[in-house]
Amino acid sequence: MASRSLNDLTPIMKKKAEKVQADCKRSGFELLIYCTKRSLEEQAIAYRQSRTYSEIAKKMLKMRMDGYGYLADIIKKVGPQSGPHVTGAGPGESWHNYMMAFDGVPVVNGKLLWDEKAPEWQVYGNILRMNGLYWGGDWNSFKDFPHAQLNETGNPLNMYDAVEAKTILKAYKLL
Repeated sequence: MASRSLNDLTPIMKKKAEKVQADCKRSGFELLIYCTKRSLEEQAIAYRQSRTYSEIAKKMLKMRMDGYGYLADIIKKVGPQSGPHVTGAGPGESWHNYMMAFDGVPVVNGKLLWDEKAPEWQVYGNILRMNGLYWGGDWNSFKDFPHAQLNETGNPLNMYDAVEAKTILKAYKLL
């Protein structure tokens, strides 16, 4: 199960998450951060949901060709999954795997507010932006309202080569 602990974020991301929670509270609602660090296996399971084997095989082949065979092996290992489409990111392709992302949900009158049309979601997005974070609600192709990340680039593998990514993931005890 993915972590909820702010201690499972990098120090700079932890400080930003705490500031976002404080800013949300000043704006009239609590913010529950329900996902920080996510294991590579959890990421692979979420990625495999709603995908055909052909899509999955293409992803694994590309990862192998780019030197990320160790991540392709995780996709293969978790096996077939069912469920709704929840992410476009495979293992190693999410900032959650690098402790630089969190997912949060507004809490109003003690209840989780999942209705993304509620004004609190736009307030949350504005607060994220004001704190130098990137909000999944701003994405064009797949809106992910709960998601906040430190880096603008969507895929960490566009920033880290195979050796760098492996080194970081090992340091975070994910490999």
